[in-house]
Amino acid sequence: MEEKLTATISMSRKVNLGNYESADAFMSVGGITHETTEADVVALLDGPVKETFEILKIRLRAQVGRMRNEGGQ
Repeated sequence: MEEKLTATISMSRKVNLGNYESADAFMSVGGITHETTEADVVALLDGPVKETFEILKIRLRAQVGRMRNEGGQ
């Protein structure tokens, strides 16, 4: 069985919470091979990744709101 090399692409962004506080948001896509096409990546990012990102964005906003209301605690 031939072993294929894969790559993982990761991105992160710091979210300013105000009052000198911040949180990190992180996204990663793995299992990319030399056979992965742009269409494959677009389908993944426009499908399940986009849906997951929207869910996480809502939760992150709620968490940021709680942190702001609680003074960062």
